[in-house]
Amino acid sequence: MAFKYTIPLNSAPKPSGDREVLTDTIYYSHKSALPEMLTSDNEREIPVSVWYPSDIGEEKHPLLLFSHGSFGVASSNETMFLELASRGYIVMSLDHPHHSFKTTLSDGKSVMVDFKFMQNVMASQGSEDLEGTLKSLNNWLQIRLEDINYVLDKLLDDENDNDYERNIDKNRIVLSGHSLGGSAALAIGRERSTEISSLIILESPFIADIVGIEGNEYIFTDEEYPLPILHFYSDSLYEKIDEITTYTMNSRIIKSKDPKFTNVHIKGVGHIGLTDMALVSPIITNLIDGGLNKRHAPETLLEMNEYVLEFLNKYND
Repeated sequence: MAFKYTIPLNSAPKPSGDREVLTDTIYYSHKSALPEMLTSDNEREIPVSVWYPSDIGEEKHPLLLFSHGSFGVASSNETMFLELASRGYIVMSLDHPHHSFKTTLSDGKSVMVDFKFMQNVMASQGSEDLEGTLKSLNNWLQIRLEDINYVLDKLLDDENDNDYERNIDKNRIVLSGHSLGGSAALAIGRERSTEISSLIILESPFIADIVGIEGNEYIFTDEEYPLPILHFYSDSLYEKIDEITTYTMNSRIIKSKDPKFTNVHIKGVGHIGLTDMALVSPIITNLIDGGLNKRHAPETLLEMNEYVLEFLNKYND
């Protein structure tokens, strides 16, 4: 009973679209430039969870490609994935081995989160060592960029590595991610803006846009971000964003008058409260978020879905 109270494992709310949703897992393997991130002697395998409409047929479907946060999992925002798939999207969410809490490979082997990575992430919170923090952020980002770019390359090439690639509308690809995963998506969106239509980001700094350090502040590029962004923020950050140098670019965009940037403050939740972890365990989520989660998880997640649908109807229709 104590376990069920602490970790009730509630299911995601039923999506509102009229298409039945099915799920699957596919796998991509590549030669990584980071030996410590390999999942076998020679390769790094990336499991990719898929949500798709059961009547997928021969038609082309828009794609949302998602990257989870530190210690997250591929299903971290399943409420959003189910909603989009029920409306005709194919959703692919990467598991990043060694960064994910637990990754299950194609042979059934489990890869747990790298303990050193976990320690370093926790130690970096609130650190005043800007140079050391930036070095760590870029190191963590490196494997995310490698994974996402590899999968994106496979999705966009002329070969079909699985049953879903032939159904992807290559002109309607949305990148998305939470926290570190969102930072990776933002970096790739800038680099590959001709191949991406828009981004949905859950409280992530523009790490790749940092070009230097001056005193106690990071210096960010002056180049305008090229794509539409829907950016969600929680009570963990929104009211103090101007005080955190890592989020200087975020603050600049929030204050921008450019209509392609939509910034939404979801009140009554913390950073992890922006994910489905709040369904799995509201108690643990609230402990991690320092008691900021005041709302029932389904209410928060369904509100986010409304913003997502409105944004995509405008920028990925």
